[in-house]
Amino acid sequence: MADWVPSADDSPLSADLIPSRDYRGLNMQDTQLRVWLPDGAKQALTEIGDRVGASYTVYLSEFFATYLYGYHELLKMRDTRTGLYEPVSAEVEESEEEEAPPPEDELGPEYDDPEPEMGKNIFALKIFMSNKMKDGLQQRANRAQVPLGRFARALICAHLFGRDVGPRRLLGWSRSNE
Repeated sequence: MADWVPSADDSPLSADLIPSRDYRGLNMQDTQLRVWLPDGAKQALTEIGDRVGASYTVYLSEFFATYLYGYHELLKMRDTRTGLYEPVSAEVEESEEEEAPPPEDELGPEYDDPEPEMGKNIFALKIFMSNKMKDGLQQRANRAQVPLGRFARALICAHLFGRDVGPRRLLGWSRSNE
């Protein structure tokens, strides 16, 4: 994401609309999130990635950053080359971190409920991201009282296909919302 080229528009985005936030460290890919997706979601991510010229990690990192911080803030990060778009030093890129075993809720599809509208969760997706972003997602999963993998899958499926596909209760959907 450090290769992002700012737009030709010379007018900067407003910096004082909300209190300033610390986006340092969002560019680090120091942890991973494992998510099991139905095949339809994998196909949609592949098609979108081909269309926009981005990997799953880049596309979903931007999506999760937008979910956590907002699209306006993502665009500010792009323009100022901070947060997700801050260049990573060569020393950090070359260091290898020992991979920790995944949490129990992310071990495999047999530990999770299938999404009846889309079939079984058979595609294992590993997304590298910053601890800071994963912690933000974990906090929201805790509030929804679901495992992080299931929460992330619900977000991804809702992003790809709308809120009426997948585990509706995770995203606050109920009959009273119709």
